[in-house]
Amino acid sequence: MSIRKRESKKAKNGYVFEVFIKYVDYAGNKKRISKSGFLTKKEAQIYEAEKKKEISENTNIKTKKYTFNDIFNLYINNDPFTKDSTKYCRLSTYNKHLKNTLGPCDISKLDYEYIQNFFNEKAKTETKTLIENIYRVVNGVFTYAYNNNYIIRKPYVKLKLNGLKTLKKKNTITIDEFKQFIDNYSHPNINKRVEYDNYIVALYIGLYTGIRLGECLGIKKEDVDMINRNISINKQLQIIGSDIRISELKTNSSYRKVPISDELYEILKKHFKKYPESEFVICDKDMGCMSPRKIQKSIQRASQKLNIDFHYHMLRHTFITQLYNNGVDIKVTQLLAGHSSYKTTADIYTELDNEKTSNFQTTNLYN
Repeated sequence: MSIRKRESKKAKNGYVFEVFIKYVDYAGNKKRISKSGFLTKKEAQIYEAEKKKEISENTNIKTKKYTFNDIFNLYINNDPFTKDSTKYCRLSTYNKHLKNTLGPCDISKLDYEYIQNFFNEKAKTETKTLIENIYRVVNGVFTYAYNNNYIIRKPYVKLKLNGLKTLKKKNTITIDEFKQFIDNYSHPNINKRVEYDNYIVALYIGLYTGIRLGECLGIKKEDVDMINRNISINKQLQIIGSDIRISELKTNSSYRKVPISDELYEILKKHFKKYPESEFVICDKDMGCMSPRKIQKSIQRASQKLNIDFHYHMLRHTFITQLYNNGVDIKVTQLLAGHSSYKTTADIYTELDNEKTSNFQTTNLYN
């Protein structure tokens, strides 16, 4: 019985009614509602009915209980309009931040307060960009659930993502730091010689062209014009699930030719002579393509060893910073960087206007 009679010295008739309801919430936690002081049983029954309705709301939408994990799997596997690379990023975000938090919850019983509190807690430790990425996944799952009748309504109109931390990240690498990474890969044991040689060339390509890692690893020797000194960027290497694939570039503006500086020309000339067997500029020890994940992990280990905050994409920011320092027109920078939007380049230039950018200097780089 969820309604019981209790003695009360304050009540005229010597007793009151109490409502006591046990239930399991959307996260699988045992909960209870208890309220006393009802003078009549009818008042208690009215309150009991209201609370039981609240607890059971949405349970009639599907006879089977579906967790947030269940709906996410349906959502990620049944979306024909999203690229595989985007799905992979969403899956990675989900596995790290949602699978073991919202994941086990009954999606029909997740409410605004619970979800908002989840984001509030995340905001204490995570960056604004990550929170926004998590929100995109959460919103996508709830939209899918609503459109396919797993829930009768989305539990929120708009979540509050204000007040999130915006951490100032280091975006460039100095010449001294860059030299430390080159030196780190310059003395390998015999089993790592091929890989380390190619890591070095990949770093120099990023430094002197500003191309993305996937674009760098997708370059074949046929894309390099050593006579006219330019590299055609026309594909990228991506990891989709456990597979390495050559795929199209993200936007039309990503297809471009980047000049080869004098320094990079000499580096590539020696590299091609040393490894003539591979069709790829950057190759693994078997002379095939280099896995993006492999070089990323190696750079991460080197960063920890050298105590230098660095990842490959920082070379892109360093390249753009160098163009800015040398007075290169913003439109030229947009073309060289392969930015689809002028605003992207303009935002970087505006940010550089407001800070000192002389921490990196190279010679003969678009002078």
